[in-house]
Amino acid sequence: MKKFNIFLLGTLGLFAASCDETIEPAIPQHNPQEPIVTLEDVTSEKAGVLTSDAVLALENYKAEGSVIPVMKLASTDNLPEGATISYNLELSASDSFAREVTLPATAGEAAEDGAVTYYVSADAWNEAHLYLFGKSPKEKVAYYRVPVYINFDGSDYRLNSTDYYAAEGTITETCMDSGFVIEDHYYLLGDMTTWDLSADGVAPYAFEHADDVSVYDDPVFVIKFEVPESLIASNGGAYWKIASQSTADAADWGAVIGPETNGDTALSGTLVSENAQAGKLEVAGKYKMTINMEAMTYDIELLLQPDVLYTPGGANGWSQSNSAYMQLNSSKGYYGVFPVDAAGFKICTENSWDNAYTYGGKLADPALSGELLLGQDGKNIVVPEGNEGLVWASVQFDPVSYALTTYEIIPVTSVGLIGSFAASGWGSDVKMTSNDNGVTWSADVTFAKGDSYKIRFNESWDYNLGGDIKALSLDGADIVADEAGEFTLTLTVQPGIPTLTVVKK
Repeated sequence: MKKFNIFLLGTLGLFAASCDETIEPAIPQHNPQEPIVTLEDVTSEKAGVLTSDAVLALENYKAEGSVIPVMKLASTDNLPEGATISYNLELSASDSFAREVTLPATAGEAAEDGAVTYYVSADAWNEAHLYLFGKSPKEKVAYYRVPVYINFDGSDYRLNSTDYYAAEGTITETCMDSGFVIEDHYYLLGDMTTWDLSADGVAPYAFEHADDVSVYDDPVFVIKFEVPESLIASNGGAYWKIASQSTADAADWGAVIGPETNGDTALSGTLVSENAQAGKLEVAGKYKMTINMEAMTYDIELLLQPDVLYTPGGANGWSQSNSAYMQLNSSKGYYGVFPVDAAGFKICTENSWDNAYTYGGKLADPALSGELLLGQDGKNIVVPEGNEGLVWASVQFDPVSYALTTYEIIPVTSVGLIGSFAASGWGSDVKMTSNDNGVTWSADVTFAKGDSYKIRFNESWDYNLGGDIKALSLDGADIVADEAGEFTLTLTVQPGIPTLTVVKK
């Protein structure tokens, strides 16, 4: 029996007594709409992969036309003549379903008991997986829910309410094998690096990747490079492509990666591995390129902020290359530890004396802090008499223009090692001494295997170095002793970034 709303239309009374009389229409009457089908009329059950805890390997359904069972219509009652039931499988990477894919389920043949199993296209499910999770072959957890619809007279009616789902849950799945591989190493080919497609040729131009993390868990690689002004002037731009390790090993130009259009100047886009063309950079400067080898995308950023600052001065022969490099710390600006003499020093954003890159003090008077001035009007930064020697310096900058703004200098009165080793116990410093005006500092320490330690200045945690001994950093991780024994530790503060050598006695 069909269930409809019935609308009763009142009869309009027509009167012809005079033109001044108005006609009053009757008010239509509305009865509440009864549901076409109630929840009790439809019995739904999970089927196939939704009833199992096993991983859904979509690769097992790779054969053409493969379908995956998801729901069973066990029985129906009181359906209007001609009405049918349908299901949608909604998939998402999160339980909020903020980003989802809807897959229609198709009814199969009815079983002897009248039950009907509904199936989803395996290819469509795989496409949904790639959209939600990318091409990683690792297992992913998808959230699913299944709304039910009554199809009647050319319209689809949601069963019960928009909040009702016949099935909800999660399913662990892997995508079909497309032969897509993320390699461990990628290299930047280009006018600013090299066009030598060989393992040795590309070796210096490797993208960086997080250590000890699978490339399938983190498919992002990063490289920083510079496009010189001379290259733009002579070549009209810097062209680039990308090579994987296997491509470089085979010197296979047919397997390089790049954008679809030759000379593409876009700073972000899609990478292709078939008929790859060369991208093009038209502006000189320092760049950071980020590639996602799962999504096959690239982003290129022109860096206005320098990675390091150079500190040429009297203590290093007024040489940028021989100076200490001030590093960037996200919360404390640039910082560095280096010796200064009575002649003072300047700060350069490039390895150059060009006025566009050279900062000095705004005032000529010796001071431990002050404003910075760009160009030839900047004065040598000189510490007050008696403060010469090793200093800890910091520099602040404008967060919009990245122009350097102010400096502060802390004279270093002590350099020490502190850690879990017996002579310290994280309670006191083992003093380091210098015999070369503060460029290197040494101490002998006995370690047990696994002891951890750091370097401190002025016995304060505000000024400490740790992390990679080949490039120490502010507030870096504890350094760990690989073996037991007595060692000579030597801190070298310049040239470059501070380093530590550990030599067993």
